[in-house]
Amino acid sequence: MSDEETKKSGAYRLEYASSNRAKCKDKLHFMESSGSTIAKGELRLGSQVDFRGNTSFAWRHWGCTTPVIIAKFKDAFASADELDGFEELKEADQERVRKAWEDGRVAEEDIPATAKKTGDAGDAGEDNEKPKKKRAPPKKK
Repeated sequence: MSDEETKKSGAYRLEYASSNRAKCKDKLHFMESSGSTIAKGELRLGSQVDFRGNTSFAWRHWGCTTPVIIAKFKDAFASADELDGFEELKEADQERVRKAWEDGRVAEEDIPATAKKTGDAGDAGEDNEKPKKKRAPPKKK
């Protein structure tokens, strides 16, 4: 591995999903999107993880990238162009990443539908609301 590859092989990687198998691992930011499938060809971000001595990536939708992660990018790299996998992205996606870098967060239109909060005004999600569970009566002595 060259010095440049070592520098870019940090804790994150940008790429397009190669299949429909990867699940979004974003459990802290958008609870609704956690576990939803990342569609083949969709831009995704991998966070490097170590599992039992093996290094792999935990994937999330690009739209599920948190401002905290983007801040970590800025601490580690001088520009978005230095991120691993950046040069392999389409020009339009490179611009999306650069814009998120400048703004400190991903654009609203990049957030997947599964990650958007329900209950917005005009949202027809009221019918899908789960009924509240009733409490059991207290035990008699």
